[in-house]
Amino acid sequence: MIRMDSAVEFTSREIGSQTQVFAHHQSIGKFFQLGPEEYRIASLFDGTRTMSDVVAQLELDGMDWEPAEVAELVQRFVSCGIAHAMPVAGAASPTTAAAPKSSPQANKPNVFSQLLPKSLSMIISQRIPLLQGDRIAASLERRVGSIFSTNGICIWILLVASGLMLVFGHHHEFAIELRRMFDPGMWMVLFVIWVVSKVIHELGHAVAAKYHGVRVGKIGIMFFLFAPLAYVDVTDAWKLRSRWSRIQIALGGVYVELAFAAVAAWTWWFLPAGMAKHLAAQFFMISGPATLLVNANPLLRLDGYFVVGDLVEIPNLRMHGRNHCAAWIEKVLVNIPSPRPLLTGWRRTFATVHAVASVAFQIVWMSGLVIGISIWAKGLGIALAIVAAVLWCVFPLTKWVLKVWMYQSDQKRFFTSQRYRLVMLGFFVFSTLPSLSIVHSPMDRRVPVVVRFHDEQIARSATEAFVRKVHVTSGQRVSHGTLLIELDNPELKMKRDQKADDLQLAELRAIQLRRQHQLAMAASELETAESLRRQLDELNQQVRSLSIVAEREGFVIGLGVEQLQGRFVHPGDELLRVADPQEKELLVSVGPSDVEAFGKVTAQKLPGAVRLRGGQSFQATPMTLRPRARTTLPHPALAATVGGPLPVEPSPDDDGQWRVVDPQMESVTPLDPITSLDIHAGQIGTLSITDNRTIASRLYDAMSR
Repeated sequence: MIRMDSAVEFTSREIGSQTQVFAHHQSIGKFFQLGPEEYRIASLFDGTRTMSDVVAQLELDGMDWEPAEVAELVQRFVSCGIAHAMPVAGAASPTTAAAPKSSPQANKPNVFSQLLPKSLSMIISQRIPLLQGDRIAASLERRVGSIFSTNGICIWILLVASGLMLVFGHHHEFAIELRRMFDPGMWMVLFVIWVVSKVIHELGHAVAAKYHGVRVGKIGIMFFLFAPLAYVDVTDAWKLRSRWSRIQIALGGVYVELAFAAVAAWTWWFLPAGMAKHLAAQFFMISGPATLLVNANPLLRLDGYFVVGDLVEIPNLRMHGRNHCAAWIEKVLVNIPSPRPLLTGWRRTFATVHAVASVAFQIVWMSGLVIGISIWAKGLGIALAIVAAVLWCVFPLTKWVLKVWMYQSDQKRFFTSQRYRLVMLGFFVFSTLPSLSIVHSPMDRRVPVVVRFHDEQIARSATEAFVRKVHVTSGQRVSHGTLLIELDNPELKMKRDQKADDLQLAELRAIQLRRQHQLAMAASELETAESLRRQLDELNQQVRSLSIVAEREGFVIGLGVEQLQGRFVHPGDELLRVADPQEKELLVSVGPSDVEAFGKVTAQKLPGAVRLRGGQSFQATPMTLRPRARTTLPHPALAATVGGPLPVEPSPDDDGQWRVVDPQMESVTPLDPITSLDIHAGQIGTLSITDNRTIASRLYDAMSR
């Protein structure tokens, strides 16, 4: 016999034009959605009726339910923990008797199916309740609960909107602050900020729940992959009939965090430069964009997921969608009939689409997270990766295989049974998986490129000077030897003249000493004169550099060339450039992992597709790599600090320059005049080349990134 758990509370609610019943299990804090017919079946299992009695009563009620469908529903009740089997001495299991399609061994609890998965799941995720949250939430609600009132929402909109406008108005400064988040020296400080932000987030849920009269459960800490996360139990929010109230509770954490993020943005604006200003910007990043990216994501079972579930009025959205997907997969792969769906119409379609999207997202996200931890934490990370793989892949797959294998159908012939389909499916999978480590990926690799002028002259100031006269304008065509700019440095010329006088005196003294037969002193003066001559040559070269001439034929390139006159320039300052717009080249930066594949492409002279930011695309045949790999940044536009693809770090010489984290090899490919005119120097993009990795290694690399 089957009996519903006494801790289950049933509540009806109108959803759309249908009446739905919610079963709330108060002990485990979960709730489940039932249709009217499912609720009728649940109400019949009171511990006194057998399965046959229930089926007979359904026939009297005019409900067209087969015994196997009733048994399937009962199994779902039992697996969810809202119903229990009551064994009768000397009798067969009621579920088994009424449902010949399921095996009793498949439902028997054992160490493999229950104890071991629970033990491993405790390694991945643990919840530690610390405090009773209802009293804390009530105290906070009396003080700050008005933030969820109409006036509070209006003030929140103004505050967050002003914060967003401030950030958009200074997005360059905040982009710099975002890059500083990856400084290892700040990780501990960022961890503290993150913990504080998440505590505020959970208290926001608690206050919102109490504002709407919902009892708040335990407040505690949840460890996910050993990372601490605060949590608060507001499960009773499902009892609210107003879905907008439920949505406000679900968004309470994000709501409060965004308010704090806006305050942090304004704090950043008012504070002077220093550590406090930097910390305010980091608090904004963690409480603002990071919270929206994670907590508001509807594909993760976090705040955004519950908001979507309330908007479409599908409680346990993920369960419904995944159950339907699993039933469809079982029907297609092993021909197990699908159970009666609990959702109908567009809600069923929506739940299915959401399930497919969430599974795909979580496979990529969780796989990348586990691989990243295994790389970062070494041995411990690898152990966690193994536990996660066993818990999320091996156990569910094994359980499903056992379910299909123990399934008993009406098909008596083996070659039409579910077991035969399972064997063939296993043969196909195990024969396909090894090929992933052998077959090359059909997709392309992409290596970063940047467009630059060929043989470009960059005119820089060799010394401190004033721009006395500019002889050209931007866009003017010049020939080789044309005078471009005249610089003036009177002190340099005076120093040159003084050095010339010192040289002349040294030479005269050497002559006099030689005539006086003081040969040793004369030789010393000659050495002094030689040193002065070298210094004079350097000064003469600097004086000559005050007149900047064109070293090639081309066009003058540079913004504000005409405004240079009268300006004071420092050594190394760029003044203008001379190049030909019809002569451009493609600088390809190739990292260590792409060298072999790039070498094969260049050896075979295979063209590749170049796609630049901005939408331009064309074909180019890459040239052979230059022989040496360097840590010098190939081109300023490729640095990640300015939005480029290459990760960089400060140069160890402490010269204010950046260097690439991984050594890069370079290839320079000339472009034809027509292509050169269509693109601009400094544009970055990617060059697609044939991938030499296997499918498995490509998937691993993608998840690692």
